[in-house]
Amino acid sequence: MEKNELVKQEITIDGKHNRPITLDVNYLEKAQNQPIIIFCHGFKGFKDWGTFNKMAETFARNNFFFVKFNFSHNGTSASDYSDIHDTEAFGHNNFEIEMDDADCVINWLENEDNLYKKFFNVNDINLIGHSRGGGIAMLKTTEDSRVKKVAAWASLNDFEKYMYLSDPVKWKEEGVSYVQNLRTGVSFPLYFQFYENFYKHQARFDIKENLMKLDKPILLLHGTNDETISIDDAQWIYDNLDHTILVKIENGNHTFGGSHPWNKESLPENLSFAIEETIEFFTF
Repeated sequence: MEKNELVKQEITIDGKHNRPITLDVNYLEKAQNQPIIIFCHGFKGFKDWGTFNKMAETFARNNFFFVKFNFSHNGTSASDYSDIHDTEAFGHNNFEIEMDDADCVINWLENEDNLYKKFFNVNDINLIGHSRGGGIAMLKTTEDSRVKKVAAWASLNDFEKYMYLSDPVKWKEEGVSYVQNLRTGVSFPLYFQFYENFYKHQARFDIKENLMKLDKPILLLHGTNDETISIDDAQWIYDNLDHTILVKIENGNHTFGGSHPWNKESLPENLSFAIEETIEFFTF
């Protein structure tokens, strides 16, 4: 029997905010008309972090056209997306940029000149978001009719409470606050524009309020031992929305067992479980 080989290709597309968006597509070479999954990484994340490449392969082998991308201001660049190194870009990121980046990826898929269009069904677009990316993915689903379903992995349910991890008065006076990457020890700037941009568009970025208007299916996957975002965030969404599935991963942490770099052949058990649940959700 002729093999159906896995294909992965890197692409750079234009963003709306003076920086390109790097993405990769993962699919089986003999695939046609497959459902699309777009993966949105989280804060201090990037598309090639840890387990994400093996994760993409798993979805592709299960008959999805899988796209993962770097938010344009996540600190990677088109010339080097192996890790976060552009701290200035990171400092100028905000939720509006990330929402626009997600829009650019969907627009690219819809483009008539897309070289991959025979492999996917542009009318079956689904989102996965991890951590802060879960918030972006859910908000994008609320405001974009092209998105059919969303899976939120270890996601927050409220952006505003994170505005106060730094003292806003001091933040405004100094123009910048700093957040440390515990993995590398590097401190990243967050310029005060991040705070200002949130409140300028507060109604748009109110996750809870916007989800109350959503009538599309949501899958919530959250570890019971998430050390970064409490499972209570997922529980609130589940308790307040009828069209939501909540899957609790017993003893799961924020990354479902993943870490960076990831050099093992197999995925961690909790992440494999999350992928299985998500495949089932997007299939039926």
